[in-house]
Amino acid sequence: MINLKELSSELKKLIYESENIAVASHLNPDGDNLGSVTAMVGMLKKLGKNAVYVLDDTIPNSFKFLPNLSYTKSPDNINNVFDLFIALDSSDENRMGENIKKIFKASKKTVNIDHHFSNTKFADLNIVDDKSPATCEVLARIFESLDLKLNKEIATSLFTGLSTDTGSFKYSSVNSNTFLIASNLFKYDIDINEVTVNVYQSRSRQKTDLLIRAMNSIEYFDNDKIAVVFVTKDDMEKSKAEKADADGIVEFVRDIDTVELAVLLKEKDDCIRLSLRSKSYIDCTKVASKFNGGGHVRASGGTINHTDLNKAKEDVVKVAEEQL
Repeated sequence: MINLKELSSELKKLIYESENIAVASHLNPDGDNLGSVTAMVGMLKKLGKNAVYVLDDTIPNSFKFLPNLSYTKSPDNINNVFDLFIALDSSDENRMGENIKKIFKASKKTVNIDHHFSNTKFADLNIVDDKSPATCEVLARIFESLDLKLNKEIATSLFTGLSTDTGSFKYSSVNSNTFLIASNLFKYDIDINEVTVNVYQSRSRQKTDLLIRAMNSIEYFDNDKIAVVFVTKDDMEKSKAEKADADGIVEFVRDIDTVELAVLLKEKDDCIRLSLRSKSYIDCTKVASKFNGGGHVRASGGTINHTDLNKAKEDVVKVAEEQL
């Protein structure tokens, strides 16, 4: 169990001693990534700091409603050394990508705030609670511990990350404290309809077409307990989908009644990206760890260093069957 109050006090000291502060997260932004970053940028601005969100990726359309995205800056446009670099929702420094990692390494002081149990504690100050369902929950508790007052924008960001990384409060990592934090965030007049419509009710036609293509590739194994789907480069091109449009497909497969483990294999130019989701008893991290990956018990990812989808399927299924 981490001493959040003590670690939060150290964070506060670092923030107050710094003027120019960089904030960043992992590549392939998701709700907890963007929620925690925009909440932190909002708080730093509220405290009068010069905060920059270092972004080396594109933001999915469903999250463009979030506040404080105007403070983004590409690594290519950064020349200065930051007094402080705060990494959020990144289990290791490589997850941020090489360009941001260089800026992180060059910064005078570094902080790592996360909830992944595979976190490598790569910063000067590490605030990692692997029992928490979302980095946004950790961040909300930090702000509360330091008696830092939120506003509507910060609360909206925190709620978005909390909602998305808990599967709309469905995952087993959710506890009573999660609901208390969500309840407290509502005190800041969050527009729940704005979050709901943008995040959950704005699937594009392109994303829908990609989902249909992926589902046409589905294969079942072990009495339908394991299901595998492909997203090929051809699928992406023909559906005119964006990179983030593959998000949600593996969860859709997991929700099939007989399926315990859903596997998504996404073809890239030089590798295959692996996404895993389980329901009850398969530990996704034990499968992902065999493929240069990690994450959470019920949700993990990895990278397969070749482009043979059929071989990748056979290899992943073989490892998964050992967990059945």
